[in-house]
Amino acid sequence: MKRTTDDDVRRSSQLCRILGNPIAYRIVRILGEGRRRPMDLARLLGVSASALLNQLKPLKIAGVVRFQSTGFRRAGRKVEYYLADPALSRGLLSLERTLKSLDR
Repeated sequence: MKRTTDDDVRRSSQLCRILGNPIAYRIVRILGEGRRRPMDLARLLGVSASALLNQLKPLKIAGVVRFQSTGFRRAGRKVEYYLADPALSRGLLSLERTLKSLDR
C-alpha cells in the first residue's frame, strides 16, 4: 500500500473544504454526468453566473475541474467544463450511499 504523504493529506483536506460548499459539491456531481456550459450549470443549480464562477474557480485551482474552449459566438468564446477525473463523481456517489447506510 502506498504511503500517504503530507502533500496528499493537504490536497485532500483542501478539496474537502471546497466541496463543503453545496454549490461546488453539486457542480462536481453534475459534471460527473458530462461536459456542461457555464450557463447550463447556472440554470441547473439555480444560481447566478457570478455565483457559479465563484465556485468554479477553486475547483479549477484544485485541478478538479477543467475547461475547453469550443469556439466563438457573438458574445465571446464558448466554454465547456468537465471533471479532470470522473472517478471523483463516483467517489461522491459512494460517499452518499455510505452516509445513507449510517442513518439506518
